[in-house]
Amino acid sequence: MRKPDHMKRRSFIKERVIIMADFFNVYRAVSPEKFSGKLIQYKSTRRPPGNVPYVVDNLWEWARPEGYPNRRYSAYASPTKELAIEAAGKNTIAYRVQLNKDFLLCQVSICKDSKFHPDCKNLRNLLFGQIGRQWPSEKLHSKESIGKLFIPCLTKEEVEQIFEEDDLLRKYKDEIRQAIQYWESVYLINPGEQIPDPVGEIFFEAFDGYYLREV
Repeated sequence: MRKPDHMKRRSFIKERVIIMADFFNVYRAVSPEKFSGKLIQYKSTRRPPGNVPYVVDNLWEWARPEGYPNRRYSAYASPTKELAIEAAGKNTIAYRVQLNKDFLLCQVSICKDSKFHPDCKNLRNLLFGQIGRQWPSEKLHSKESIGKLFIPCLTKEEVEQIFEEDDLLRKYKDEIRQAIQYWESVYLINPGEQIPDPVGEIFFEAFDGYYLREV
C-alpha cells in the first residue's frame, strides 16, 4: 500500500478535471517484446534514480511542491518519438502514452534528461563546500550523520530530520534549500493542455495506470 502522501495527492487530483483516456504528445520507447498494449499498472514501490545522484534526488524530493509527481514513483517519457528512442536505447520502438483517469504529469523545461539539470552539479558543490572537502576522507563514525543524505529514496520528512539532527547541516539548511532550482523549471500539465517544451524530460504518476499505443 502506498504511503499516506499518496492519498493526500489523490485528494488533490480529485479537485481537478480528469479526462478518461487522455492523450498528450508524450512518448515512451520499449523493446518490441515488452509491448503488449495492456494496462500498465501503477507501481507503489520507490525506485532509485539511475541518472541523478541520490543526494540530489533526495534534495529535490525535500523541496517538491504539493501536487507535483514524486520522481521515485514516476514513469519517464519524452515529447517526441525520436527523443523517446534516444532515451531508451537501440532496438526500441516509441509508443504514445495514454493516461488512464487519475494522474500527475509534468515536464522539465530546460533539459531532455534531469541528469543535465544544473542542480546536479551545483547542489553537490554547495553541499561539499559547506561540510568540507575533507569530509569523504573522515572516519566512518564521523560521516554517519551527514552520510544519511546519500541513502536512496529518502522521504521529505527523513531529509528534514537529517538536517535538523546534524549541527553542521542545520547551520546551512536554509541556504541549501534556497539553492534548489529544479522545481522552478518543472511545469505541471493539466488535462487538455499542450506539452510546453519540445525537448524537455516528462515524468508522470499514473495512479490508475496507463497504456502504450502504437503510432
